[in-house]
Amino acid sequence: MTSVLVVGASGILAPAASALVKRGAEVTGISRRGHSPAGVNGLHVDAHDLPALDLALGAARWTAAIVYEPAVTALSLPRIAAAVDGRVVLVRTSAAADPAHGIEPRLAPDVLLLGWVDDGVSTRWHSPQEVSDAALEVLADGRPRILGTVRPWERRP
Repeated sequence: MTSVLVVGASGILAPAASALVKRGAEVTGISRRGHSPAGVNGLHVDAHDLPALDLALGAARWTAAIVYEPAVTALSLPRIAAAVDGRVVLVRTSAAADPAHGIEPRLAPDVLLLGWVDDGVSTRWHSPQEVSDAALEVLADGRPRILGTVRPWERRP
C-alpha cells in the first residue's frame, strides 16, 4: 500500500489528501490547525518547529510526500524528505518567481510553482482544488510544472 505524507493537509492541500485517501493510499497529514480531512491520519504539529516535528515523525516512513513550502523551513524540509523513500513534491508559491530575484524561475523535478489565473481581464489565485490537482500530477510523474502564469509580475493578484 502507498503511504503519503501531506504537509498542508488541512489547508491548501486538503483536496489532495482526500483524493489520495479515495485512491486507497494511507495518508498522514501534518497540520497546525488540529484537524485533518476524513480518512487522513493527523499529525498536529507546526513543521516550523524542528524538535516538535522530529518527535512527531519519529521513525515513521512514507513512500511519497507532498509539501506546501510555506509550511516548512530550510531545516524541517530535509527532515521530512529523510522520512520519505520516494518522490517529495514541493509546492512553491509565486514568490519564488519574483523578478526581484533577478532570474526567470527554474524548476527542478518534483516542483510545482504556483502562479495565478489570468483571463486578460482579471486575475485570481488558484483554488485549493486546482493546486491539489496539479500537485497530484507532479506526484504521478515528477515533471515540474508552473500552475497558471507568473508573468507579467505586475498582473499578480
